[in-house]
Amino acid sequence: MITIDNLTKIVSTTLKMLHILNDNCDEINVKEVTLLNEDTLCCSFYPVSKNSNDIKLEIVTIMGFFNGFFRDTNYENVNLNYYAVRAYDINDNEILNALSTKSAAELIGKGNSIEWLKLTLFQENTEDYRLSQAKKIISEIENGLREIVKTKLRSKFGEEWWGIGLNNKLGADVKEMYSKQFDIDCTNGDILIAYTFTLQLKKIILTHFDLFKSYFQTQFETLMDNLNKLRREEAHNRTISDLDLKNLQDLHEKLLSKVLLDLPSFQSVFLTENWRIKIKKIFNERQYKSIHNEQEVNNESNLEKKLIKIKENLTSLISYLNDTLIKLRSVTAPIHKKDLHNELIFCYERQKELQESLFEQTLTLNNEKINCIVNEIRVHEIKMNEFSSKILLSET
Repeated sequence: MITIDNLTKIVSTTLKMLHILNDNCDEINVKEVTLLNEDTLCCSFYPVSKNSNDIKLEIVTIMGFFNGFFRDTNYENVNLNYYAVRAYDINDNEILNALSTKSAAELIGKGNSIEWLKLTLFQENTEDYRLSQAKKIISEIENGLREIVKTKLRSKFGEEWWGIGLNNKLGADVKEMYSKQFDIDCTNGDILIAYTFTLQLKKIILTHFDLFKSYFQTQFETLMDNLNKLRREEAHNRTISDLDLKNLQDLHEKLLSKVLLDLPSFQSVFLTENWRIKIKKIFNERQYKSIHNEQEVNNESNLEKKLIKIKENLTSLISYLNDTLIKLRSVTAPIHKKDLHNELIFCYERQKELQESLFEQTLTLNNEKINCIVNEIRVHEIKMNEFSSKILLSET
């Protein structure tokens, strides 16, 4: 008899032997194969590669094997909906994981790995990923500060804002550096500002701090000094640690959260990607599954037991919706995604309200009101499906 325990052992053993069975496959250093959250098969392994893209190619092999192994075979007491793969370094630190639906993994078997990549949720922590994230965050902070400097100084001094507002050594140093680099004299502040460094931006803002103090907390100087320290590590392509990346994310929040409100045209790629990843994770990590399926409820002949099952399903669903709303509200949406994010929250708030109303009326056994709410729920589900399509079209 195939059990979950011996099935995971069979999968693990076969993965370890895959390079023997398939000449085109490299040896897979399997750590373990386990069942997660009842419906997710997970393989943890030690990849040969170190950078993100190459590790993903190794993960494709494992996901493809999962698809081939389970595609045409059903096992008793095993109902898989997801496949997960976790990559670890030699120190057993998780550096990358992938979560894929079973249906998405079928794309690999059809030779469509690119589409599978688009549909898979990745969480990365490789060295090259952390460095690329650091570069992106630092670039956004500096460019965001440059944009607000241009905006505020132009507003005060006019088109000649550089010559008037930065009529000092700093302004002259930047002009001289530009002249030496391009052999051209430039007085256009909109161009020169792009050639300022972190500490120069700090000095410019401090020089005119009355124009900028509403954007920053009192420790602005310290924040900029901390940014400069991390900037040096990133500029020389040194290793960026988890703590470094966390500190950079914190600096992004503290230095740009208010600035971006006045820069609607400046779209934060970092915040946008983070928002997409978080939303995708919320809905992929835990899909709702009722305690009793519809057929089980409908076939229950005992009215009292049937009512208990309906109540249990509704309680479970309301709890799931409440958890989802808490997670959605905790995610910071970039300015240009706030309307979409608020619409998403509203959809789930309305669904929760309707399910709570249905639960209340179920206790009263008022069939007329129950049917009315059920119809409202059906209409709202259609709207939610339309909204889901809208998000998919806009975010893929």
